[in-house]
Amino acid sequence: MTNIRFIYLYRDASNYKQHGEVILSNEKQLSIEEIDTQVRALLSDGLFFIAGQVQLEERFFSVVNEDDHPWHEFVQVEATTDPTFDPISEVKRDITQFMKELEQAHDSGWDESQVRADLIQQIEKEREALKRWLVSQSHVVKMMEKTNRSSKPAPNIKSKYEDEHEDRI
Repeated sequence: MTNIRFIYLYRDASNYKQHGEVILSNEKQLSIEEIDTQVRALLSDGLFFIAGQVQLEERFFSVVNEDDHPWHEFVQVEATTDPTFDPISEVKRDITQFMKELEQAHDSGWDESQVRADLIQQIEKEREALKRWLVSQSHVVKMMEKTNRSSKPAPNIKSKYEDEHEDRI
């Protein structure tokens, strides 16, 4: 029987990557095309997922910084004769069980809070910084609107020499 290798990665905002994979059984002998289509339909934008929500190993870097986010990226599925390998799950999962977990996560919504605590803290810090920036920008916009309302248009004054200095075409 062939198993299914589910290959994924974590890519931070600077494009540094950490690869991950699991090898799941395929008792129903689903085709690679069928699995790929079903998996992509359940991912955010057909590509992204939160690893912890589907019992996959999070492939984050050991040190969290402003380039980090909670999303992992689906790479591909492929048939393999390699033995099953699932570093998180105590149970040997089948690809159909894994796709049910994807479906549950998709239906309930991908939850960015289901990641490492230090990454959640970094995300919250970035959200707060963004809120502060948006508030500061709204103050700037209000001041500009106020300035524009209170200023009067400049009168249309022509120099007595203006016509003499115009370029003739």
